[in-house]
Amino acid sequence: MRDGVVYARGSTDNKGQILAHILGVGESLRDNGELPVNLIFLIEGEEEVGSKHLGDFLAAHRDALRCDLIAISDTGMIAPQTPTFTYGLRGIAAMEVRVHGPSIDLHSGIYGGMVANPATAIARLVATLHDAHGRVAVPGFYDEVAAIQAWEREAWARLPFGDKEVLTVTGATRTFGEEGYTSLERAWARPTAEVNGIGGGFQGTGSKTVIPREAFVKLTFRLVPNQRPADILAKVRAHLVANCPPAVRLQIEDGHGGDPYLTDPHSAFGKAAQRALAASFPGRELALIREGGSIPIVNTFRKILGVETLLLGLALPDCRAHAPDENFPVENFEAGIRLNKTLLEELAGD
Repeated sequence: MRDGVVYARGSTDNKGQILAHILGVGESLRDNGELPVNLIFLIEGEEEVGSKHLGDFLAAHRDALRCDLIAISDTGMIAPQTPTFTYGLRGIAAMEVRVHGPSIDLHSGIYGGMVANPATAIARLVATLHDAHGRVAVPGFYDEVAAIQAWEREAWARLPFGDKEVLTVTGATRTFGEEGYTSLERAWARPTAEVNGIGGGFQGTGSKTVIPREAFVKLTFRLVPNQRPADILAKVRAHLVANCPPAVRLQIEDGHGGDPYLTDPHSAFGKAAQRALAASFPGRELALIREGGSIPIVNTFRKILGVETLLLGLALPDCRAHAPDENFPVENFEAGIRLNKTLLEELAGD
């Protein structure tokens, strides 16, 4: 712990936020002798790999898990001391692509110019995914994309987080992305195609003059309301096949996926959550946001249990989740305890 901040793997994502749930419920029980609502805790550890076993578990225990609402803290706050209610998440579709050329690595002097280079082929394929302005160039990629509502654009424009803050947090020299949208609009309500890893051939120090026998790229696509993972993967596959050089062999393997999520922040439960947030951060203006990340389980809950999810996150933009020096401010942890205690009371009132 340094200067009121806990540094540890999972401190924000998501052990610290889970513990805030537990302690908030514990304080409610201590102060009142009983809980104001019936409560079930369900903690699972596969979210980062798509929670592929959770659906079967929910289906097998549907009656025991019957509820009116789910609350999750696995999202973030738009800025310090800013109570934040997340009502939307992007979906995800993952894919790994391999390009195969010769059966072995070849000497680039002896065979260069005779056979196709898989590393060059994978680079050319990746380059076809976007135009020069960052718009995804896969045919039909945007066909089902839902438009951003006017009230959302107005609300997001007032938030204390914009291009300046993006550059400060990321260390990038300038923002970049689809034209006609702000950085927040691109991250929360527009789909993307991202290269997560790319490689092939010699990776050591110095030179080794080879034509690699294969090269690969790992891709993920963040999806927005009305897009579906299977449809997007099919369109990307068709695009890659159409653009693959004929002198190499293409291998495509689909990965995990999850639908985008969008709920009504103005519902009765949504308003209860906003009252709890306001009480936990007194005197601070509430932020209604979507997030660019994905939590596939919220749609699993909706499909199997038939209920909506409140996303009440406490992570800050510079929490470094999934990276060295992941951190969680103690004041956010304490606010999370207050939030979870107050949330039960507000839900009971409804």
